[in-house]
Amino acid sequence: MKKVLVVIILVIVLVLILLGVGLYMTTERIVNNREDLYGKVEEYLVSLEEPQYILESKDDEPDYDISDFKVFTDIQKLGIKQKENQFYVYVWATVQSYYVQDNQLVENSGSSAPYKFIIENDEVIDCIKPEDGERYAESIKEIFPEDIREKMETLDVDSRNTNIKQQVDEYYAYLNENE
Repeated sequence: MKKVLVVIILVIVLVLILLGVGLYMTTERIVNNREDLYGKVEEYLVSLEEPQYILESKDDEPDYDISDFKVFTDIQKLGIKQKENQFYVYVWATVQSYYVQDNQLVENSGSSAPYKFIIENDEVIDCIKPEDGERYAESIKEIFPEDIREKMETLDVDSRNTNIKQQVDEYYAYLNENE
């Protein structure tokens, strides 16, 4: 009788352990040791940028005589979570690109938005950002967990713009030297 009771208790303990491990593996949990994933996010954002030539009118031909195309980023880290073998990297990314045309600095494109990146096997497999317009607030709630949304509310917008401006000024300082 005692042996049967011991076996039953062991089976119950084993089942509880397996349930706990299964629950642990299927819920998002905070990850603190994968700061390198922010670098992957930044590389991905830079890879999305392409020169978009400014034309005086829609009938003009693009002037391909440009040089020194460069993408600048400012990533505000909001957190990394893991669920099974996927990492969710949350950032507010400011991305601006520039090029030089006729010895003048031209802003190519720019954006500033929150993102959720899904990374698997150290590769970005998806990038999700909120919808524009009236669905913006609702899509923020759908994409970002509450703790990440709380961090988004405390971000300093001015620092993003200042960081990008400093990077651009430093990189393109040679343009001012030619004046």
